[in-house]
Amino acid sequence: MRTGDQSLIKELNRSITLNLLRLHSPISRAQISTLTGLNKATVSAIIEDLLREGLVTEVGRGHSTVGRRPVMLMFNSKAGYSIGVDFGVNYIRILIMDLSGNIILVREISIIQTNDMQQVTSTLVNLINEIIAQTPKSILGILGVGIGVPGFVDFANGIVLNAPNLQWRDVQLKALLEAQIHLPFLIDNEANAGALAENLFGIGRNVPNFIYISAGTGIGTGIIVNNHLFRGSEGIAGEFGHMTIEVEGLRCPCGNRGCFEMYASEKALTTKYSQITGKNCSVEEILAKLFEGETAAIESMLCIGQYLGIGITNMINGLNPSLVVIGNRLAEAKEWILQPVEQKVRNRCPIMSYSKVNICASSLGRNATAIGAAALVLNEFFTGPQTDSTL
Repeated sequence: MRTGDQSLIKELNRSITLNLLRLHSPISRAQISTLTGLNKATVSAIIEDLLREGLVTEVGRGHSTVGRRPVMLMFNSKAGYSIGVDFGVNYIRILIMDLSGNIILVREISIIQTNDMQQVTSTLVNLINEIIAQTPKSILGILGVGIGVPGFVDFANGIVLNAPNLQWRDVQLKALLEAQIHLPFLIDNEANAGALAENLFGIGRNVPNFIYISAGTGIGTGIIVNNHLFRGSEGIAGEFGHMTIEVEGLRCPCGNRGCFEMYASEKALTTKYSQITGKNCSVEEILAKLFEGETAAIESMLCIGQYLGIGITNMINGLNPSLVVIGNRLAEAKEWILQPVEQKVRNRCPIMSYSKVNICASSLGRNATAIGAAALVLNEFFTGPQTDSTL
């Protein structure tokens, strides 16, 4: 990080002011000066720039018991937009978000599971272009596109290092997409994106230390420590889906045996249901049967919940969070899945004797990863040079 650099200080002051406006509008220049500790001249100069850029508007005068009533400032959330993508194994969910995190449009399409990367990325490019065309006109336009991918991701360089369920390895996704769509792209692990979404807009908003578990085709984990995403030394922390829970267990697409996600994911659910009924059904079909009260669907989901509980026990013992959030499609079965999870954790987690951990389903549902992916773009816009911060 640069030090003693006036341009950096100016960027930081602007970022602080803009975030304050975003969170506390309407607000006066004097209030901004008091809350930030910046002198009035600095605040006035920053506000003039923001007014000129259309990020802030003046909305009349506020109340004052002494002297002139102050001119109030309002953050313009419609000055620009970001696009967020949840790039699943058999679906793509995409949304448009304004600068305040409001969702403008959501769309999801099904895709055929294939290892033909060119075919899948072509579908992705076409869908993003369609959404770009539907994004409202604004002063700043589209700030960028964030994408959550189920796999090991080099966030700094936008490279998908290994996505076992997509059968991708060393895919330069950022460069590939930016060559076709002239916008900045940010690529991250889908569970990291989901964790960021819950931290900024969901049930983890006021919780500084929690774990987000994406229980989908595989198992991904996003870790929030002191309100920041924990990425680890190489940026790929949180791959608890590939911790071993059965020594000589089922073969995982990652090449290992007995991985957690082989016993507590969507594919584990469909396998278990097939073993019980002899029928091959999709996750959506099993969920529908579950809500209808079918015994086989309930039995299958309870089994998945027990294995989820074992994996979550290991995470709680290792990380001591105050909250565990279960997201993605399996979280929609929270009425059946949370009880066996909590029972396993109570029975097998010694740390529960000393620390209360709340376990719950995501408050953002299927949108969590796409929201978090869009928030990655907003995060860069609002935090400027503080690249390790969140909104």
